[in-house]
Amino acid sequence: MRRLTVFALSAGLALACASSPSPSGTTTSATLDDAFTSAATESGAPRDLLVAIARVEGGLEMPKTRVVNADAHVPVAGPLQLRRGKLDTLALGAKLLGVSEVDIRTDSDLGLRAGALVVAELGKRTGARPNDLASWEKALEDLSGYADQHHRAMYAHRVFEALGAGGTFEARGGEKLTLVPNVRALEVDVTIPEQTFSTMPEFAGAEVFVTDCNNKCDTTRDGNSVDYVVIHDTEGGWDASVATLQNDPGKSVQYIVGTDGAVGQFVPESYTAWHAGNYWYNQRSVGIEHVGYYNKTFPDAQYASSAKLVAYLTKKYGVAKDRAHIIGHDQIPNGNVMAQSSPPCSSSPSTCESGSSYGGAGNHRDPGDWEWCTYMPRFGGTCKCDDIWNLWNCSSDKTQAFRCNNGKVELEQCTAGCVVEPIGQDDQCNLAPPPPDDGGAPPPADDAGSPQGPHHAPGTQQPGNGDQPQPGGCNTSSSRPDMSLGVLFAGLFILARRRRAPR
Repeated sequence: MRRLTVFALSAGLALACASSPSPSGTTTSATLDDAFTSAATESGAPRDLLVAIARVEGGLEMPKTRVVNADAHVPVAGPLQLRRGKLDTLALGAKLLGVSEVDIRTDSDLGLRAGALVVAELGKRTGARPNDLASWEKALEDLSGYADQHHRAMYAHRVFEALGAGGTFEARGGEKLTLVPNVRALEVDVTIPEQTFSTMPEFAGAEVFVTDCNNKCDTTRDGNSVDYVVIHDTEGGWDASVATLQNDPGKSVQYIVGTDGAVGQFVPESYTAWHAGNYWYNQRSVGIEHVGYYNKTFPDAQYASSAKLVAYLTKKYGVAKDRAHIIGHDQIPNGNVMAQSSPPCSSSPSTCESGSSYGGAGNHRDPGDWEWCTYMPRFGGTCKCDDIWNLWNCSSDKTQAFRCNNGKVELEQCTAGCVVEPIGQDDQCNLAPPPPDDGGAPPPADDAGSPQGPHHAPGTQQPGNGDQPQPGGCNTSSSRPDMSLGVLFAGLFILARRRRAPR
């Protein structure tokens, strides 16, 4: 065992004035800061503890309202990310607030109220005291939803660590939310038991999350070979995603990749994980979940780590490095309307996502805004023209541009950055000037003011993104489905929001 020492806030937490909590089913808080104060007042849970939990969960930037579906692989609610872990805090929160699970998943302020009530309830169960945050350690472990004590204790440690550090954090709608650092510190010792494994991870560097296969997966592939790798996104943060996939019945996956590039493994590659909504594909694929959201840009560290994992898998199993075998969940045939063994959808992502033919039995739409032409070359693979536009488009990190030209994918390295231009024109892929010869001068700037000017003329948004500019240079929408929607709504939503490859 090892003990981690952190500092947590002790007595003297004052709750600021806030709007009064509204009746169940509605919320009135104008800001997220108000919502935290109101939820703390209503529940009796320490406000700063709630903020620290949300900080650890990555829930501060969750939109105030979301479009959700009950079939999501990782259903979460509110900034505290209530979920179906070892303890089903999602069900508990809905019960305590007297509303449905869909209600608290849709309305983040309602989800925050439910989360605060859950924290308060767990505090009562474990003997926590309002003026002694160190006494909330056991409640935090239960809240985590992890199945093993190592990760439960680590979760509590990270929450206390966030309390001690404090800071000002980005929150939804551009709001800044401040957590005051500890000034009257109480030393908290969190005992972290050493993690033990019956098996080691198959991919070097992966973290093992011990997962019981009962009603979650099958321990063989019935002699089938691995022919596919299926790419998913979780629609939740790391902790919520791991706890759900480790515990929630009826779903499993081999691997998960975090936004920071961390890799976790749940079940062996030789097992049939239940991830695609199509058993024929489950038996012939390895599933990889990616922490993130359908309409948000995936970071470069996540692409890079995932690509290394796929490089390992394709080499180990001889999987073809093309888009007929490295596929998204949205390409999986729906066995209710066609044979399960039908080929994966080969059209553009927006076409695959529409209707009821693909996305497995649940018509899942993930991984959403996934840049296939950024991703595939990282492990020697190739994307397809239907993944992109005919006009030049910047990658999310503005280092590359790609287009489909006469049925062929073209890719440029934008060594001086890529500039997103208005829809209907090429994006600008700028090239850095070559170093001058000894004694020479750099080439003159062109009319655009760039030493070499744009490599391409102005352009459209990146494929797979919506209409609103985002900090990364890509465009996304503020509204999104939670991985899968009804057929009619999905079609209308996609037409209104998404502008992937035009074919």
